[in-house]
Amino acid sequence: MAISADYITLQRHIADDLGDRQDLLSPLSDESLTLSPIQNAIQSAIAKWEREPFYFNELYDTSFLTTVKGQEFYTSTDAPEIATLAYILRLHVLISSNRYPLSKRTWEYLEDTSVNPNVTGQPIDYAYFNAQIRLYPIPDGAYPITCSATKRLSALSANSDSNAWTQDAYDLIRSEAKLILAREVLHDDELVSRMEAAIYGQSSVGGMFGRVADQRGYLYALKAETTRRARAKVVPSYF
Repeated sequence: MAISADYITLQRHIADDLGDRQDLLSPLSDESLTLSPIQNAIQSAIAKWEREPFYFNELYDTSFLTTVKGQEFYTSTDAPEIATLAYILRLHVLISSNRYPLSKRTWEYLEDTSVNPNVTGQPIDYAYFNAQIRLYPIPDGAYPITCSATKRLSALSANSDSNAWTQDAYDLIRSEAKLILAREVLHDDELVSRMEAAIYGQSSVGGMFGRVADQRGYLYALKAETTRRARAKVVPSYF
């Protein structure tokens, strides 16, 4: 079950975990930063993990964008979701009521292939670069594009803000933020080791016959749930 928490709750929990370090909840007096050390650590933790695919940051948008005749390049002005994309998994184009996958190409490939801007047709390739999507051939009409991707969630700013990072991934972000603080602010190597184990898990030898005990981390738990949600069920067939 996901934790129901907001941005300030996460900050206070981290301060408590560090031994009631209330001083880390406010910007340092000798710095010009507007965020507190804990807020900076949380933002850095999210920036690290938002690139990873989890069940809560998946995007499937059947109305991602509609091509325009003669338009080769598309930005967030054409499709707002482009600004939030961390990784594009697949793009599909709808042609005559059928969905066809677009082949992912490098930007260099389309630079070399799309030599005549007057040649148009039904799109078959795409490339992503500089926060824009490029299609080839240049569309000769309006084609709906469906996008499957990993997206960035809305940034946490106000204390009352909440999203999956303060709920589903609460423990991952809490541990990553403490790891960052331990390395960059507190210089606490023992805390670094504990947070790395909490995030990534660890194996320890002990017990009867020296068996290895695997301790799963918060990252494993989220990845495992993502896998479980995507796993297809085997349905028996009756003949």
